[in-house]
Amino acid sequence: MTATTYVEPVAYATPVPRTGARMWAGALIVLAGLALIVLGGCFLIGVMLTVTDGFNTANPTPTLTASERVFIVTLYTLALASFAAAVWLLFLGIRGLLRTLQGVAG
Repeated sequence: MTATTYVEPVAYATPVPRTGARMWAGALIVLAGLALIVLGGCFLIGVMLTVTDGFNTANPTPTLTASERVFIVTLYTLALASFAAAVWLLFLGIRGLLRTLQGVAG
């Protein structure tokens, strides 16, 4: 008759998952995406200020000059770029956070 012996697992031999740094990185990426949304909103406020002549509703400007039109197109382009980058960062950050919560490496 052979006796079976129980071997207790050694605590230092099993790797402990370290998700703290990944969680912070994902949270900061999501926060950067939200900051880009705020920045895009600031560009759109600049468009509103230009179009309404500083929110002057008593004397609205009838037409915009060529330089104001170029400025508005530039602000719209910057706002669109900010929103597109924000969507991309939010996608990457949330995907990374979900992978970390599920325990998927990489």
